[in-house]
Amino acid sequence: MSGLPPTRRGGRVRTACDLCRQRKIRCDNANPACETCRLAFVPCIFTESSPPPRKDAKTRLAEAEAQIQELEALIAAQDSSREPHQSACPEYFPLQNLAGDYLPDLYDCDTAMSMFQWHIAHCGMGTSQSAQRASFSSVVHQQTGSYLDVDRLLYHLSQSFKLQVPAESKRIVSQKWPPVDLIRRCIQHFAKAGLYSVFPLVNTQALEELLDSDIMNDPPNSTPTANVACLIALTAMVTQMHRLEPVFADADPDAYMQTVLTLLPRILMEEISLRTLETVVILARSASLLLAMAVRMLYSLGGNRYCAIHEAEGSHLRALFWLCYGLDKDMAIRFGYPPLMKDEDCDLQLPDNYVLSSSDHQFFMKPLSSQELLFPSDIRLSLIKSKVYHLLYSDYGRGQPQARRLQYIRELDQELRDLKSSFPASCWPDLFATESERNYSFHDLSIRGVNLHLEYYFCLGRIHSAVSPYSQEWSFLPSSADLFYQESRTMLLYISRIRDFLNWHTFWIHAQFILTAVLSLFRHLITEPNAPTFGNDLRLLGSIVEIFTDLDHESRATRHFAPFFFTAGLTRRLIFLAKQAASKVHPDQ
Repeated sequence: MSGLPPTRRGGRVRTACDLCRQRKIRCDNANPACETCRLAFVPCIFTESSPPPRKDAKTRLAEAEAQIQELEALIAAQDSSREPHQSACPEYFPLQNLAGDYLPDLYDCDTAMSMFQWHIAHCGMGTSQSAQRASFSSVVHQQTGSYLDVDRLLYHLSQSFKLQVPAESKRIVSQKWPPVDLIRRCIQHFAKAGLYSVFPLVNTQALEELLDSDIMNDPPNSTPTANVACLIALTAMVTQMHRLEPVFADADPDAYMQTVLTLLPRILMEEISLRTLETVVILARSASLLLAMAVRMLYSLGGNRYCAIHEAEGSHLRALFWLCYGLDKDMAIRFGYPPLMKDEDCDLQLPDNYVLSSSDHQFFMKPLSSQELLFPSDIRLSLIKSKVYHLLYSDYGRGQPQARRLQYIRELDQELRDLKSSFPASCWPDLFATESERNYSFHDLSIRGVNLHLEYYFCLGRIHSAVSPYSQEWSFLPSSADLFYQESRTMLLYISRIRDFLNWHTFWIHAQFILTAVLSLFRHLITEPNAPTFGNDLRLLGSIVEIFTDLDHESRATRHFAPFFFTAGLTRRLIFLAKQAASKVHPDQ
């Protein structure tokens, strides 16, 4: 018998069933076992347990097929790691003992739901059980007469998605060592396409020299692990970004990134070098916690000081500094995290070859040049984001009197609008966020231009939503309300015009912009159901439902992407509640 150990009475081992047999306790013959035996965690010898229900042939066949598919996928993954076209892993870097899948499967429904809930929590709703979530629920109930349990709603959406979409076998990602010729093609593509202009992640000349030294096949014992990991990380990034190009059709970027992650412990134990920093920054693009490591390495190498530009690879080190600075300030303004990089510890002189704010190169699709730095976003906007966090959202900012906070809001609003005014007039975001703007105006926009427009609106919303120093309050003072809600409308209108830029690999970039605007406009609808814009705002939310319903249907023709379904379902529910708020005010309509 298993469970709790038997007790000794009278010199021999007894169990609960012994007591039943000796009639020293009353056996109630309950199914599936009598109470005494159940509490003792042993089967009852007097109670006949009914056999488990027999599964029908169709169910048994389906389970067997699922097990076979899972085994076939495992065998295929093991075989592919031994394919002859893949370079063998040198014995100096043994990977076979480092198992584990570190990469989240973004197509998995449960993974997608977890990420969706995390984004929702940072869109003005707060986490589950938080004071901010309680305030949100209270306002919704007060204005609509209905309860909205967001977690329960999202759970039902995920279950509905699973019922509509057949379950896929679990993805198995094995580690692979990319072939040398593929690594060389990736380095050459990165240099030729001018990707350094937007992503100054690696010094391609230094990587080519490493590759020419046969480091991938016969590394000397003294070779730092980061030298190899950096080559593999760049290969993973380039093949992921350009996975649809025929030249990279046979690549497996997830497997390469998995390999880099298995090497990460060794990298962190070695002396810090520029290749170490490059590797960790590439990883930090998909694992934000690694940005803290990258910042520490950056400071150790002196990249936060302008004088580093006079050293070997100094200009590249400073470019990495600005890349990390932009990522850090973006996370601070998006998620409310204290920034890792303090402005007083950094030299904030812009690179000499940084694009001018008056250039339309920031917004439109034009050939890239490594001689001109663009970065993923405008670092002039990153400097404003840093001020927004410090003056409005830090402990210092929250401790300021109301009059001082309003002064900061006005000053930051003006500084942001001054930056917009320095852009070419044809590139102002306001020109694109109108129903009358012609469709062909969007054809030449680059994804960077779209992101910059959305970041502008998001940052403006963050400025005007900071009127109250208490983030847990789902309430609004009227002084900035009109501006804030107008920016939410404008952002949603802009999103409805950039339908072609929305897809599965850009969704998480834009998710917080979209969800924040949806929730902000919903808040306005239920608190101001008499507003003259109510009908237009409701139709605007309806257009968001249509967009993501269409995206969901399109994704099911290729590979199912649950966040489209979640966004449409959540917005549809908010529209229903907004109508409830209006019906309370106008019961006859």
